[in-house]
Amino acid sequence: MRLSFSLVSLSLPLFFFLLCFHGVNGVDITKPTCKKAAKSDLKLKYSFCLKSLKANPKSQNANLQELGILSTELAITNANSTSSYIKNLLKKNQKRVDNKYLKDCLELYTDAIPDLQEVLEAFKSRDYFKANIQMSSAMDASSTCEDGFKEKKGLVSPLTKKNNDFFQLTAIALAITNLVH
Repeated sequence: MRLSFSLVSLSLPLFFFLLCFHGVNGVDITKPTCKKAAKSDLKLKYSFCLKSLKANPKSQNANLQELGILSTELAITNANSTSSYIKNLLKKNQKRVDNKYLKDCLELYTDAIPDLQEVLEAFKSRDYFKANIQMSSAMDASSTCEDGFKEKKGLVSPLTKKNNDFFQLTAIALAITNLVH
């Protein structure tokens, strides 16, 4: 009788771990994942994490690794969108005061895209160390871009929201990398 009790007491925590973090039997793990992610990075907003991941129906049945892949795909889409947005700003008004900074940001986001694609491949091959390094590198694009506009007094970044969204998306993927690792 003791042996069966010991097995049950050992298997319950394992069951709950699998249930919460591995999407067992179609259990949606986005809420606990976003809670842990937000606790691991104070700048990461739980509501942003949840809304972003829930936007993809695949998140409902995803395990932690798959959530990492989904969040990385969201970051890639965002980086491409932000790059296009910057190109349009540059085309609309070639005499903008902030063109130098926009060009710097365009380069940062353009460089972040291959990093994010490497993160995606690293997630797929379960190389979470590489995913962590590449995501950290890509994540810097948003803060470096935003900081560039602060160099010139009185200049306001037209990319603040886009930079924040990109930071949040990369923070989600980075937090998941750390959770799954």
